[in-house]
Amino acid sequence: MSLLEVSAGTGGLGPVIVLAGDADDSSAAQLDEVLTAVVSGRTVHLTIDATNLRSIDPATAQTLVLAALIVMVQGGSTVLVNPREPVLTMLDHARTTGMFTVRRRAPAGIAPGTSTAGDRAEGIRVND
Repeated sequence: MSLLEVSAGTGGLGPVIVLAGDADDSSAAQLDEVLTAVVSGRTVHLTIDATNLRSIDPATAQTLVLAALIVMVQGGSTVLVNPREPVLTMLDHARTTGMFTVRRRAPAGIAPGTSTAGDRAEGIRVND
């Protein structure tokens, strides 16, 4: 049984994926299915809201990186919003944090962790 909750919605610039809970190898297929559906079109801006994502494993990190790579090949970018330290640590270990623009906060008036989170235009870029 997966401990990861995945929801998809649309923000101001494109799809928003909201992740909550703990992602492990039992949730990689579920996440892959959602991300594949989202990026299979001409997605050029993908937002992944990780506000309530407590941890990820290597398989989940690989799935997120693959989605970001697909978006990049399509001429776009992927924003990772409010990732917790364990999530960033796993991406750092995989040397893949550069695939994402990391935003530490959502714009004023937008509740992090919701699929209506919009484009996340404000915040800081962690990886240059």
